[in-house]
Amino acid sequence: MFLGSIKSLWMVLIIRAGLGTFKHIQVLARTILSDRVLPEEQSKISGRLTALSSAGFIVGPAIGGHLTEFEDGFSYLCYCTALLFAVNIGITYLFLCDPPKAGSPDETKASLDKKQYLSLRQQMLSVVRHLVNVDWTIYGDIFALKFLMAVSLATFTSNYFANVQETYNISPRWAGYTISFQGLIGSSAGLLAGWVDQKLYKNDLSFKQRNLHGFIIMTISYVGLFTAPTLHFFMLSIVPLRAASSLLRIVEMDMVLRRCPPTQRGSLVGTSNSISNIARLVAPVLAGFMGDMYGTRSAILLSTVLTVLGIIVSLMVRPYKPIQTKVD
Repeated sequence: MFLGSIKSLWMVLIIRAGLGTFKHIQVLARTILSDRVLPEEQSKISGRLTALSSAGFIVGPAIGGHLTEFEDGFSYLCYCTALLFAVNIGITYLFLCDPPKAGSPDETKASLDKKQYLSLRQQMLSVVRHLVNVDWTIYGDIFALKFLMAVSLATFTSNYFANVQETYNISPRWAGYTISFQGLIGSSAGLLAGWVDQKLYKNDLSFKQRNLHGFIIMTISYVGLFTAPTLHFFMLSIVPLRAASSLLRIVEMDMVLRRCPPTQRGSLVGTSNSISNIARLVAPVLAGFMGDMYGTRSAILLSTVLTVLGIIVSLMVRPYKPIQTKVD
């Protein structure tokens, strides 16, 4: 809410840093799902979660595009976002309950107090600690694929508005509509994730084919986006890109959850989110450099190179044995 009423650039940066520190709702939701959903159901449920997340990109950009065309429209946009966060707080307080913990109440309280103290003391080093503690011989290929996909998408979206407005001469409202369309594609792909797994990749136990096909589709889509002569062809090329990227997000999370033991799911999901955050940190710099040197559309070429690297890494994905939990 304060973001919409202040004028100082430094205050904007401070508020954005605070938002980035606490904006992990989707990561926490995926961790909760991994603890409460059977392994064979995780692809389907993760697909539904991705569909719900993508649904926000259907409504949000359209509303944002309209509001930004008004005077002080950014302020109105921030106020609407604050209201939605308040609704989320109420939903979390009323409906989300922690599972019962073993041990006496005093032991449980002492354990929670210790964890809270450690989290305050070490939160600035959490990302580095997660990355250092990861067994890269087991999860290196997964995180490499996730990083390449995240950087390619973030590079493409970093200057998306400038690209479509400069190339196709459209208003901010219509640019928002194009993002809403992408959210619709991502949501639909998430809902179909379980069906795709069962019908096309039932025997793909290593997830190699899913990653390979996904990165091939993304590469072809980027080529179509770079060469698109009209906005209609541009939007047509975005359809397979958003569908493939939505499915790949589910695939990579499923790979992590199937390879790791239950006790390490939270830390590894956090590490996966750290990989995405690093990608979002690197991508704007790369997109800005490419834009300054070779023009706005050149960022799409960089995204294409990254997905080609993803194809190469996908070919090196090795088979694995799912973690079996011991039943007493």
